[in-house]
Amino acid sequence: MEKRRFVRLNKMIEVACKEIIDKYANPVIPPSVLYTQNISGGGLLLFSPKYMEKDTRLEFTIVLPDNKRGIDAVGKVLGSSEYNVEGIKQYRIKVNFTEINENDRDRLIKYILREDIRVNRNKKK
Repeated sequence: MEKRRFVRLNKMIEVACKEIIDKYANPVIPPSVLYTQNISGGGLLLFSPKYMEKDTRLEFTIVLPDNKRGIDAVGKVLGSSEYNVEGIKQYRIKVNFTEINENDRDRLIKYILREDIRVNRNKKK
């Protein structure tokens, strides 16, 4: 049985994402805007039109709906899986955070817990 360290929230959240080549993401290339399928304090699952190789490093900003300041992080792709939406090939990209400010991780976890409570409360109604 898999044990998770963090609560996972199933919600689409905007993420501005860039691939890291060598040590840094190219500042000239604009980030891709992707969306999460789910997110936790340890990583996220992204929807993407593009396949990403395992171990690809990504730099991203997570745009939480209840906060004006994004959360910057670096992550590593753990794997990609293909799926089709109305005949259009898409990918689910599993990413583990490798660099995230602990205050930002705390903000993310608090947001996830608040949303989880809100969603569960609405299910009981």
